[in-house]
Amino acid sequence: MHYCLYILINERDYIMVKSHILSGFLKFSLFALLISVLTGCPNYIPHQANFDETKNSRYYLAQSENSSGSEKINWQLFAIRALLNEGNLTQAKQLLDQIPKSLNNEQEKEKILLQGEVAVKSKQKFDISSLSLANLNEDQKIRYYKIKIELDGQKQDNNAKIHDLIELEKYGSVEQRHDAINLTWQFLSNLSEKQINKILVYANEYVLQGWIDLSYLYNSNLKTYAINEQDDADTIARLEEDKYKALKNAISEWQIQYSSHPAANYLPRDIYGSKHRLSDPSEYKKVALLLPLSGQSKIFGETIRLGYQDAAKVSSENQQQDVIYFDTNSDSIDNLVIRAKQQGAQLIVGPLLKQNVQTLLQSSPDLPVLALNKIEDINSLPSHANKICFFALSPEDEAKDAAKHIYSENKKQPLLIIPHNNLGDRVAKSFSQQWDITNPNSKGIYVQYFNSAQELSKKMNSGIGIELEGIPLTHSNTDSTIQNNSVEQPKFDAIYIYASHEELTLIKSMLEMKSNKVIANSDGNNNKNENKQSEIKVIPMLYASSRSNIANTTTDFRYDMDKLQLSDIPLIVKQKERYSQLPDYIKNDFSLVRLYAMGFDAWTLSNHFDTLIPYQTGIINGETGRLSVTEQCDITRTLSWIRYKNGNEVAIN
Repeated sequence: MHYCLYILINERDYIMVKSHILSGFLKFSLFALLISVLTGCPNYIPHQANFDETKNSRYYLAQSENSSGSEKINWQLFAIRALLNEGNLTQAKQLLDQIPKSLNNEQEKEKILLQGEVAVKSKQKFDISSLSLANLNEDQKIRYYKIKIELDGQKQDNNAKIHDLIELEKYGSVEQRHDAINLTWQFLSNLSEKQINKILVYANEYVLQGWIDLSYLYNSNLKTYAINEQDDADTIARLEEDKYKALKNAISEWQIQYSSHPAANYLPRDIYGSKHRLSDPSEYKKVALLLPLSGQSKIFGETIRLGYQDAAKVSSENQQQDVIYFDTNSDSIDNLVIRAKQQGAQLIVGPLLKQNVQTLLQSSPDLPVLALNKIEDINSLPSHANKICFFALSPEDEAKDAAKHIYSENKKQPLLIIPHNNLGDRVAKSFSQQWDITNPNSKGIYVQYFNSAQELSKKMNSGIGIELEGIPLTHSNTDSTIQNNSVEQPKFDAIYIYASHEELTLIKSMLEMKSNKVIANSDGNNNKNENKQSEIKVIPMLYASSRSNIANTTTDFRYDMDKLQLSDIPLIVKQKERYSQLPDYIKNDFSLVRLYAMGFDAWTLSNHFDTLIPYQTGIINGETGRLSVTEQCDITRTLSWIRYKNGNEVAIN
């Protein structure tokens, strides 16, 4: 036989001790211990460790009636707290007066906090200094600072109040910390400039200095766009809109300067006024952003993430997002989608790598997706229960845009010079398909392949140039292995070169070796005497892709590329203020600038995801181009173009 002893620990926990057949003496001792433990507690009720906000005072009072001793005091303290939450100050005071003076440490701390909460609700003074902050748990620290903040207000001690508000923001859930930020701004925005100037800020008080600077720029904005009594309705409306835009720009700069400030990532809801009130976090769209954030692809994922975050900071849209980041190198795509759904995601943005997009599509995700890449044949995709859109910086899309642009310049017979590989085949196929759509009467395009920069350099050093010839390309013939040197060559009026920066430099030089260095203008004419046209070979107008475009090109290169046109994203071509603010490691690498712009536009597209439908043209003027939606929710881009002229880059559109 055996005996089971249930020994009470700390009034709430239990431990079971098993004992087998014992000697007479030991058995007698165990029975004595059992009797001593059980005597006096025949009807034990486990003690509730934490206050439950969902329970009302009646519940806690009922528990108190059915208890005794120390446990009864615990229930009474909870009941007082519930009464205060319900606004029943009188009954809370009465019950607090009944609490005995002899309490354990935890009960004593709770009693002092309740006395402080009663005092501030009664607009009475209170000394909370008897509580040691180090001995309080997180919930108690929140209550401690809320009491202090109210007492600071009673004393009109603005310096103490702002410091306590900053401390309050350090504790609690995300929602509680956001509430503290909103309280801090509400307090500061009601202070006069003179009162703000009296707040003491020490050198190491980064957060406080950030709040003070935010207040200064806010008040400066109010003064600049102050409304006068004689202003009419139109003037007032214009001033309000100008004030909002100027404040938004100023706050964006502040967010960059104070990037680690709590309010930089969560702006106070009322900072732009009631008309432009920011949405509550509970109303935010929850987005799962799937990117490579470790491994060899980390820099690409981090750059897209930076663009995504910056778009959220500077956007004029009121729609905010609660973004959850997932590293696609940390787990399988299937598991990441499961985790995203478990965390309440409403939309997946990503993944970036093509193989991961393929995996995601095969899993038929039960969430809508904005993929940051696409498979080669989108039209062959089976229908999905949830909406899937594709946003990619693909060479195929760039080739289609080039075909449209070249045709818009009245060119009829283009020659493509492209790499002799799968990438070149894809570019040629896309260009050809778009050319046939744009120019239904086309006789097709011709293609000339090259292998590598090394091969080009070797040929050029041997005095071998590039002839204006190619093989015809049709939809049934897009294989780069096909060669036909006996094909009759048409008169080409445009050349589209898909090559790297180094390859483009060599190709242009090799074209000039066979042409007496005469390049046609965009209208097809050249600057030589018309009577000598039959004696020279004219290089058709040259067009290149963003693949050839790099940062910090030399003046010699720009002169060498004279009259050549090149496409790229607006952020690079226009180089607006946003470009100048990019980190140097991004700004000096155009491939990273394009990824940053992709992240920027991905945020805007995700905010408009529900309205993305096929055959929408120019829905967004993005940093990657003018965005449109084609069939299968494929998002395409119209790029910007530049022309090299006299050593400068001149924007065309």
